Amino acid sequence: MTNKIARSLFIATAASLPLQVLAEHTELAPVLVEGEIVRPGLTGVNPGTESSVDAAELLKRIPGANVNRNGPLTGIAQYRGMYGDRVNVMVDGVHVKAAGPNSMDPPLSHIPAAMAGALEVYRGIAPVSSGLETIGGSMVMKSSGSRFGSSSEVESHGKLSAGYSDVDNGKRYSLLTSLANDTQRAHLAWSGEKGDSYNFDGNDTNFNTQYDRDSYAIGYGLRTGDHEFGFDYSNNDTGHTGTPALPMDIVYARGGIVSGDYKFQTTDGYGIEAKISYQDSRHLMSNELYRTPPLMMGNPMHRFAYTTVDGGSYKLAFNMPALGGNLVIGFDGDDANHDADIYDPTNAMFHITNYSGVERDRYGVFSEWTGDIAPSFNLEAGARVTRVDMDADDVFSSISGAGGMMAMMGARHLALQTAFNASDRTQEDTNVDLVLVLRQALSDTVDLEYGLARKTRSASYQERYLWLPLESTAGLADGRVYIGDVELDPEVSYQAEFGVNWHQDGAYLTPRVFYHHVNDYIQGTPATNADALVLNAGTLQFTNTDAKLYGIDAAWGFSLAANVRLDGSLSYIRGKRRDTSDDLYRIAPLNGRVALTYEKATWSAKAEVVGYAAQNKVSDENSEEKTGGYGLLNLRGEYVPASQVTIAFGIENVLDKKYSDHLGGYNRNNQNADVGGTVMGNNQANRLPGPGRNMYVTANYEW
Repeated sequence: MTNKIARSLFIATAASLPLQVLAEHTELAPVLVEGEIVRPGLTGVNPGTESSVDAAELLKRIPGANVNRNGPLTGIAQYRGMYGDRVNVMVDGVHVKAAGPNSMDPPLSHIPAAMAGALEVYRGIAPVSSGLETIGGSMVMKSSGSRFGSSSEVESHGKLSAGYSDVDNGKRYSLLTSLANDTQRAHLAWSGEKGDSYNFDGNDTNFNTQYDRDSYAIGYGLRTGDHEFGFDYSNNDTGHTGTPALPMDIVYARGGIVSGDYKFQTTDGYGIEAKISYQDSRHLMSNELYRTPPLMMGNPMHRFAYTTVDGGSYKLAFNMPALGGNLVIGFDGDDANHDADIYDPTNAMFHITNYSGVERDRYGVFSEWTGDIAPSFNLEAGARVTRVDMDADDVFSSISGAGGMMAMMGARHLALQTAFNASDRTQEDTNVDLVLVLRQALSDTVDLEYGLARKTRSASYQERYLWLPLESTAGLADGRVYIGDVELDPEVSYQAEFGVNWHQDGAYLTPRVFYHHVNDYIQGTPATNADALVLNAGTLQFTNTDAKLYGIDAAWGFSLAANVRLDGSLSYIRGKRRDTSDDLYRIAPLNGRVALTYEKATWSAKAEVVGYAAQNKVSDENSEEKTGGYGLLNLRGEYVPASQVTIAFGIENVLDKKYSDHLGGYNRNNQNADVGGTVMGNNQANRLPGPGRNMYVTANYEW
């Protein structure tokens, strides 16, 4: 840790303490979201009766959240218009790293829906303690696992489930079994999913959206006195899976994560929490698995890409009573090493080093104080200093210096390769985050929340080290090729938020308005590099620009009768450049959902309407196309024939509506005749359609 960061620990601690603190405790009203009570500032949803195998779909039930989808298992988290690396996604407390430079294996893909326990999103401004870079919010996916028992007797618990969906002939199975008492716990979990390409608009098929994934996990925990220890290992093995919004499909993405944790908590409020993890993942993709390779000079361009990531993360936090509240001081870190190579399986001479020896290491210190500063006023104040160190090795292209018909291309490859290898690739950023959130309890049923923050993010390795015009862009899926900029400055976002939490007699309303003023926002703009433009005239370069995002989101619900509820949510986000008149790319349009639920002791029924407005505010520089609005009707039900058995069933998209999700990407599969078109260079193609009518059923046995 550098001296600069060490000195900042004192500054961060001091900045998080109020000048005056009163001892009276303020009880803030809980918030009821989709029938579940969670504490203020944190929204949680549990897997419901949906048929999706991708746990990222849970985000669509959270106000302000959504999913950028490039394939059936590639859900990239979006929150209030920011997505990808801007959103801090933790899986069981671990920052999972994507092995693929196009995010074919994003963090949420490492927890299948069948193994998901709960998804928790810090609504609005995320605490500094929740992650290293939280400019776009913070969320935690918790997997199902074992829990300590309440006595010395050993108890056995578990869940066996199976499901089927007809829109893609999808089948899934999972098993969780655990043994636990009050001092020890252990579990073993496995899940498998396999499906074909899904149908839409009657008998049309979206090729290729088939999927194949197996996952397993083991865990053990020990509790003695005030001390608790835990060990977990999970392994994800994704097989042949289509990603039609990207130039390649998944041959495999596999790897494991091992983690250990320690907790210590006394009855008088002092505690320690520590976690350490290590990940090693490998990924192979191909442009001929589910599609025909494109042609160059009449010859097919067979392309495979092999990528790897390894690294670890750690966190140590101390909490203690201070000035009438609770103070948390800690440090955390995350190291990642990336390599990516592109080759031709039919030509051993062809090879491009996409990324070589890329390192992105982060180290942070933080301090956070939460407590009452006056009757009915609760304050959260936090500060964080994060150091981001990045570096990369030399790169190589076998086309560099080529002669004959490839002479022009070879000269440009060589020029870009030489310039990158001669550049100063060692980059260091020191970023400061500040958070101030005031919660006011007006009554037993109404809270107000006021928030201000300064949040930062350094460039991703793709944005900094993409040296050749390619589409290795963390899943942007806009059909454009990019080059990076080694000298990119960190993004700095100044955020303001106001929210109301109201609940009374089974009814609730939680509107939030927000504004983000982002300096040095990293966005693709028309490249000026002559060598890159010769290779592709439409090349974009990652550049520091200025942007703003603002909007409103809300959850609401109330009881119509003893067994009848009406619940819903609404999200509106606007993203614009401040330095030009362009709009930001891939922003979800105005959307909402309404669900009418009738519930009895052994069965329930739900009618759900999901609506998306047209998105006409699109990015010209990304050649983004507009999308029309649509509405979907879903019917769901549950039946409990016995105390340990639950059967869920339903029909999604009952009216078999043909629609395209604005966040769903464009068709890149040249064999996808029912969709039509492909994207090459700047020529936009048809947007991918959403699934058609889907009848599904799942059965669960718990003990």
